[in-house]
Amino acid sequence: MFCDVVLPLPVDRPFTYRIPVGRTVEPGARVRVPFRNRELPGYVVGVHDRTPAFDVKDVGFAGERILDEKMLALTRWIADRYLCSWGEAIVAAVPAAIRHTAKGGTMQIASLAEAPAFTPRTERQRIVLDLLRAARAPMPVQELLDRAEAQYDTLKRLAKAGAVKLARVAATDVDTLADLCAEPEKSIELTPEQRSAIELVGRAVAGERPTTVLLHGVTGSGKTEVYLQAIRRAVDDGRQAIVLVPEIALTPQTVARFRSRFPRVAVLHSVLTESDRAAQWRATRAGDVDVIVGARSAIFAPTKRLGLVVVDEEHEHTYKQENDPRYHARDVAVKRAELEGAAVVLGSATPSLESLYRARTGEYRLATLPYRIEGRKMPLVRIVDMAAERRDTKRYPVISRSLEMEFKAAIARGEQVILFLNRRGYITYIACRRCEWIYRCRRCDVGMTYHKDRDRCECHQCGSLAPLPVECPECRLGGLSKLGLGTERIEEELKTKFPDFGVRRMDSDAMRTRRDYREALEGLWGGDTDVIVGTQMIAKGLDVPNVTVVGVVSADTAFHIPDFRAAERTFQLLTQVAGRAGRGPKGGTVVVQTYHPSHYAIRAAAAYDFDGFVAREVAERKDLGYPPFTSLVRILVSGAKEPRVKETAAKLAAKLKPLLPELLVQMLGPAPAPIYRIKGRFRMAMMLKASDMSTARDALRRVVPGFAAPRGVSIAVDVDPVSMT
Repeated sequence: MFCDVVLPLPVDRPFTYRIPVGRTVEPGARVRVPFRNRELPGYVVGVHDRTPAFDVKDVGFAGERILDEKMLALTRWIADRYLCSWGEAIVAAVPAAIRHTAKGGTMQIASLAEAPAFTPRTERQRIVLDLLRAARAPMPVQELLDRAEAQYDTLKRLAKAGAVKLARVAATDVDTLADLCAEPEKSIELTPEQRSAIELVGRAVAGERPTTVLLHGVTGSGKTEVYLQAIRRAVDDGRQAIVLVPEIALTPQTVARFRSRFPRVAVLHSVLTESDRAAQWRATRAGDVDVIVGARSAIFAPTKRLGLVVVDEEHEHTYKQENDPRYHARDVAVKRAELEGAAVVLGSATPSLESLYRARTGEYRLATLPYRIEGRKMPLVRIVDMAAERRDTKRYPVISRSLEMEFKAAIARGEQVILFLNRRGYITYIACRRCEWIYRCRRCDVGMTYHKDRDRCECHQCGSLAPLPVECPECRLGGLSKLGLGTERIEEELKTKFPDFGVRRMDSDAMRTRRDYREALEGLWGGDTDVIVGTQMIAKGLDVPNVTVVGVVSADTAFHIPDFRAAERTFQLLTQVAGRAGRGPKGGTVVVQTYHPSHYAIRAAAAYDFDGFVAREVAERKDLGYPPFTSLVRILVSGAKEPRVKETAAKLAAKLKPLLPELLVQMLGPAPAPIYRIKGRFRMAMMLKASDMSTARDALRRVVPGFAAPRGVSIAVDVDPVSMT
């Protein structure tokens, strides 16, 4: 007997191996096989008795079966759609803890050693040490290596030199933080729109086609209750449900709500330890859980009988994986449901134009919840023109007079406030007043951001750290301008100006460990925190009834990104963050600070005019040939040597262009990417606008795998990209 094995390499073909006599190997099993001069892990995708016409080697280690037939079919579809290898797709579907045969119980951690000063010998060593220094606590080894993009050998050398300590510790029980968000039982009176939506989803769960329902409900309209009752129908039928959320910060509240109805809930997300994830994964596969809650990768949970998938805040770009395989969890959810005969609910107050288009053309069913539950009013939105505020106050204001008045009044009433800014750090722009030098990362074409709590400047692209310069390194004469603000500076200003307020920051700098999440959520739900300052992790789905004022410190951040979705993202983000206010009976107010008060996205969000915004945006997309009227493919050629990158991009474009009929596929570029250099690598981009995606995909399949890129130059193909930078 023989088996076909795919490997975690960018080679989309199986390799055939002999199964030794007396051994049994099943499709979906993890194996180790000899490949060239080394042994690699792989996954069996077929077993047969056809003797190859060439010499074959024996399968080495053969482990448990990890993937069933449906998951093999799903990963094959991912490979075809997103133009990656089957092996890469399988690696994305299987947690690292399972791939590395972790059984649960212990995990390896790394921490800084209390040793004499150590000078890093390589860039990877420096990044590892900087990450450990910034974390201020031991880190799981796998997480550290992933963030540093380093190999385990780097860590071993640091440990041998006495700079890092490695240890294996007992893994704690899975802490989902759900106890912080537990809400008392209350009687629920469904609105007519909720009952209609539940009935529509119930029919989809029962097998009515089409199986995908777009649930468009304003913030606070009771979408979660629709999810819960639809899941109840699936669970009562002996089936399981997967619930995807876009941010880890939302998981505790979601878990609390679902556990109040379903005692058997598993959690899958990146804050858990490897052992935690392994335990939850195995419990799911054994059928010991009814509901799986998690972020993007939870779509691959190994359910035995899937009945429903819920994608909450389906418009969020965090559902898109930004490295190979570059899948979109929303679209994978729809395909998985199709393969398993399950239903899908895509929920959002601001659906993506792609999903809305599919609903309007009949590919999806549409259910709407146009009103908040219990007749609650949407919060009043005030737009503050910050240019006028600057003229009136003769300074660059961080918090406008209007916003300050609102949140001081709210705190005096014993209520809570959310201040939103989608920029972390303390100072985001450092430049010389005299010679116009700008402090940029030496490896990336982006400015360095100063983080005061660490007294270091950081590149938010590659993670490089450096001190804050005291003078201009170019002219040695000019003083430095320190402009731009991030969440850290807002937090400090509030604590300085209002020392009696309880102020807490929630961003990726402050939320590094599970303890950080626990402390932040305890303060938020327990009432000890008066003002929460944060990035987009607080803008999505958080439901805190005592929050009555939301301040958007700057509504303009998305406008500075060269992206055709900039207006859509601004509208979505403003609508979502405004929806955090007034979710309880006290009502709410939203203050939006902007230098573009007349922009149609800001005006539409302030007026809750979804239909008006969509009408204008759809018309522009149609004229320009952007999704949902075409499909996009972004091709990125990158490397450390600029001439090689430009030459490779030109040659690749020349090979592709003859295979792309202009009436079906339009090629833009190659041209420098908006951020031309990241991590020391120059980047040239091409964009395909395809009215016929199969033509574009066929051309890419014919050219890219066999294209001989020079040493050190890589080619990345991103189907349905969400990032244009």
